[in-house]
Amino acid sequence: MPQQTVRDRELGAALARVEEFFDGVFAPLEEWLPRLQAQLATVLAEGRVTGPHLASLVEADAHAILDSSNRPLYGAGYCASDAVVSEGNPLAWWQGVHRSLLAASTFGPGQAAIDLVRLEWYRVPEATGARHVAGPFVDYLCSNEITLTSTIPVFLDGEFAGVVCADVLVSSLEGALQAELAGGATLINASGRVILSADPDRETGDRCMGAEPEQELAALVAAGGAVRSVRYPFALVA
Repeated sequence: MPQQTVRDRELGAALARVEEFFDGVFAPLEEWLPRLQAQLATVLAEGRVTGPHLASLVEADAHAILDSSNRPLYGAGYCASDAVVSEGNPLAWWQGVHRSLLAASTFGPGQAAIDLVRLEWYRVPEATGARHVAGPFVDYLCSNEITLTSTIPVFLDGEFAGVVCADVLVSSLEGALQAELAGGATLINASGRVILSADPDRETGDRCMGAEPEQELAALVAAGGAVRSVRYPFALVA
């Protein structure tokens, strides 16, 4: 059997285990989604809610996800659209070992403030209607750590109503997926940036593709030097 085929199979098996890890991140969010939709439909029959009301509605389920997940989640919650929240913080989010409620919906003063709806973990599910994994990025809003955020869009009667999401710190991901990177493999996102790597010359956030990452990745896949996930926006490169 050609060595290239052997390596391709090894990468495919490793990527399947990476996908299984993220399946486990999404599983409690998928389970929560219909329950949240039913709760929102009930309360919104009386009009949009305030930020504190939203937090009280979401808290128990967000805590349950963090307490029961078998994945190393750092934070979880729901970021509502304007169709849900009339005033106050649209982000009902709990994080860290103390399950602290994130109090601010923006980061920075004036024009430096971060608009939540412009962030990848919010805008991509809104645009595509599909779940998404955003990152790696330094999460200045929440943890100040390099993070991957997994999100699922929420729809009410066909109208976009925000996203449910969960964070995994890259530092936690390293321990969980170390075996899958054996032999120097590198996990990259759709932009060709490194998520994790066993190659000492590649660090998280490095760009390992040029100006046309899609074309370069397609060539690598054709040559047996990479495998692409069909469910998540990343690939594993030899």
